[in-house]
Amino acid sequence: MRLTANLAQGRYQYSCDGRIMPVQDDWQLGRDELGRQLLISRRLVGEQGHGIEVRALMLAGLVSECRVTWKDEVDQVNAHYRLRPPAGAQPQMGNPVEAEWTGPNGLQQSTLEGHNRLLFPLMRIFMGPLLLRLCDMEFGCEVVAPDIVDPSQRGKLLAPRVSHRRASIVANDAHIQGVHDLGPDVSVFSYHGDEAERDAHCFVDQRGLLVGYDWPSSTGRLWQVRLRDLEWSPELASLC
Repeated sequence: MRLTANLAQGRYQYSCDGRIMPVQDDWQLGRDELGRQLLISRRLVGEQGHGIEVRALMLAGLVSECRVTWKDEVDQVNAHYRLRPPAGAQPQMGNPVEAEWTGPNGLQQSTLEGHNRLLFPLMRIFMGPLLLRLCDMEFGCEVVAPDIVDPSQRGKLLAPRVSHRRASIVANDAHIQGVHDLGPDVSVFSYHGDEAERDAHCFVDQRGLLVGYDWPSSTGRLWQVRLRDLEWSPELASLC
């Protein structure tokens, strides 16, 4: 998966209680050699550049395939996820998800069936399309994501992990501090994801871009993510 045309790019800035954190989270959106929409996102921490990279093919905001690389002081772990639609059909939500990942005992494989599941490659840039889909689902849905909860458990690292996510639009967002600083036509979502990100507020613009993300940690600290240095081609109508 290689970009041959770059149509948009940006980065996410992380802060905790107002203090900027040393996280590099950047992304590029464009086309591959076959003209498919390709989104590349990296989140790195520390001087050694350890972290995660995702290369994903997208179709109308739906992730149809992705390659994931995790690199830390121990080694590098790779995974490949893809939807498996019926022969001749376009990928869509509810297709089986095929997963391959390099565990300690070599290549591992799994196929996850389910009519109400989405493939979600974890990175912030993929949250806008996810939220827009979730807000049309009263009870939310299950997402399949690579497991990075505890990287020390090498047998589980990047293996498929199923969790339930819900989101709804906050009708009266006037009380949400800073929402009007994020630009015009920004929708505010109440998001319920993993245990570490409960009671979160997410901010998505009319292009389906996540422009902000606030969540309280279990210790009471306020984490915030903001989109910075956005470049967007007029060729693109939206991420979705």
